[in-house]
Amino acid sequence: MNDKWEFYKDNQEQWRWRRTSPNGNIVGAATEGYVNKGDCEGNARRNGWETEEMIEQDLKAENILIKKKANALYEDRGSPGMVKLVAELEAERKTEKKWRETHHASLRNLLILMTTFLGIIIVILLLTFFKKNPTLELSDQDLTTLKTMVSVPPVAPTPAVPVAPAVPVVPVAPVVKVIEKYIVFNDIYFDFNQAKLRTETLKTLDANAQTLKANPALHVRIAGCTSASGTVEENQILSENRAAVVRDYLLKHGISAERVTIVGYGRTRPAAFEVDPTDLGSKEARANMRVRFETVVTS
Repeated sequence: MNDKWEFYKDNQEQWRWRRTSPNGNIVGAATEGYVNKGDCEGNARRNGWETEEMIEQDLKAENILIKKKANALYEDRGSPGMVKLVAELEAERKTEKKWRETHHASLRNLLILMTTFLGIIIVILLLTFFKKNPTLELSDQDLTTLKTMVSVPPVAPTPAVPVAPAVPVVPVAPVVKVIEKYIVFNDIYFDFNQAKLRTETLKTLDANAQTLKANPALHVRIAGCTSASGTVEENQILSENRAAVVRDYLLKHGISAERVTIVGYGRTRPAAFEVDPTDLGSKEARANMRVRFETVVTS
């Protein structure tokens, strides 16, 4: 009974109503607009809107109706049983009023419970969503210096060989150090929705070409990728075009065609998850607008 009822006009100049509980939750609202405010109030009243003035008017109308029924019965049957009839009509009116109040209270409590439960679900989903978001830190360091890395595994000490008495010691052959060579290619980045090589990426691409020339047995697959913005079909075509541009550049700079293949991944293999695909300037989006080199092992 303490809910707040509001009547207002929407953007289309249509009358609407809104019901707000004491805790601020909206527990009811008009599903359509009305040209006349009276029609809007009538719809609100059918959904539980009552004022003290309305209740008083209803009581007056019910009393008038009771008196009319009583007078009609009196004229038809006479005075015997009149008091009993009036008491029955009054009891019926009170029973109906009590039912209406109980029904409205139950409906309001149900709406509050549903709203609270929905709010809890939304909070849990938001916490789960943001918890899984990886963070990406892009370094400003020039990665061309990372083309080749050499690591030397530590050599285990040679165990002593027991020598039998009076037998000369056989010299142990020197331990040969094994050098492992890692080939690392740098990604080539593009502007949004573009398959044109940027001037600042040519230095990186030239370094990748030199690495291929220094390793003639190496085959690579040029994989095009895109950010999350755009349709699946558009991103697939864009990723293939980006891969083709890089391949053509390598062929022009002395890399044989049989050593290079291309593939378009579209937006299916991002380097980082994009929380907001419409934010084209985010670190995640810029990291995904790329072409990467995949080493192909041939038997």
